[in-house]
Amino acid sequence: MGFGADSAPLDPELTRLLGAPDQLVSVERLVREEGPGRGSPILVVRNPRGVSFEVLIDRALDLGWADAKGLPLAWRALRGPVESSRYEPHGFGWTRTFGGGLLSTCGLSATGMPSEVEGVHHGLHGRVGHIPAENVRWGLVVDGADLSVEITGDVVEAALGGPSLRLRRRIVASTVQPTLRVEDTVTNAGHSPAGHMFRHHLNLGYPLVGPGSTVDATAEPVGERDRASGAPTTLPWVLDVASSADERETVLYCAPFSGPRATVSVTSPDGAWCEIEQSTATWPLLVLWRDARPGVNVLGVEPSTSRDGGRAQAEHDAEVIWLGPGESRHYTTVVRVGLGDTARPAPSLRKSG
Repeated sequence: MGFGADSAPLDPELTRLLGAPDQLVSVERLVREEGPGRGSPILVVRNPRGVSFEVLIDRALDLGWADAKGLPLAWRALRGPVESSRYEPHGFGWTRTFGGGLLSTCGLSATGMPSEVEGVHHGLHGRVGHIPAENVRWGLVVDGADLSVEITGDVVEAALGGPSLRLRRRIVASTVQPTLRVEDTVTNAGHSPAGHMFRHHLNLGYPLVGPGSTVDATAEPVGERDRASGAPTTLPWVLDVASSADERETVLYCAPFSGPRATVSVTSPDGAWCEIEQSTATWPLLVLWRDARPGVNVLGVEPSTSRDGGRAQAEHDAEVIWLGPGESRHYTTVVRVGLGDTARPAPSLRKSG
């Protein structure tokens, strides 16, 4: 493909050395041909100096495989990629088509556990992550001081007579450093108030996640989903892998410290690291999900608008966001990566007192 006439122009000195821009970074639209993923359209972004990744066009422009300078980032379920029309929306059916990947989007009307509200069933983590995107475009843009790959598209969650929510997604990936940013705008496209819940479900795996990996955050643990009593897991959190397949998962709720941004850092024993930043104005909660069972070994870093109770519980707890007609809400998540020889940004001071 070519990046198109509306892409940012390259430095003339650089164009003298290249046959085409995609000699250095490229975006290619492909269709899967194998297994349950057959028929899925994807964008493959090859970005050797930054983050390379797959964009899942039929799944809300979510991110599949990802690596940075040869370091694998994204956890992948044994199930692997699944084409979106195979989605089972009832109950826990979401798990049957959850293939992992760097980003799985949850919402737009519900996240967390299945529930029913006024006769409407909301399955696990909602429907948006299985809705194909439209108006998908990509090109090169100048972002700050960097030349970056930009991918944009729209995802509409609507039903006749029901709420109409539109997600406008913008993915920006630097071509000179391993940094990737997801900017989302959710708008009530209908004519009556609409309940909204949202989550970025980022899934990290080995080699970043393994025995001796450390998780820290500029956030305070405030509860643990399945812990009836006792103190929740604390940060920094040193990970291990369970010796038994019977071990239960851990879901830790964290409140970001005061400030416009909160960060989570995951550092492997060899010094490789991944930092995930969330905007706190619209992401009031950080959820850390850890399944340490052998053959799973995943860490979920999940900026979220609510806990895991589902739509009915969120309405009870006043965690549902109500958007008026035409009203929008903006979300930003940033992923930064470094290898053992790359210095990590200095962390914010930990909360005292």
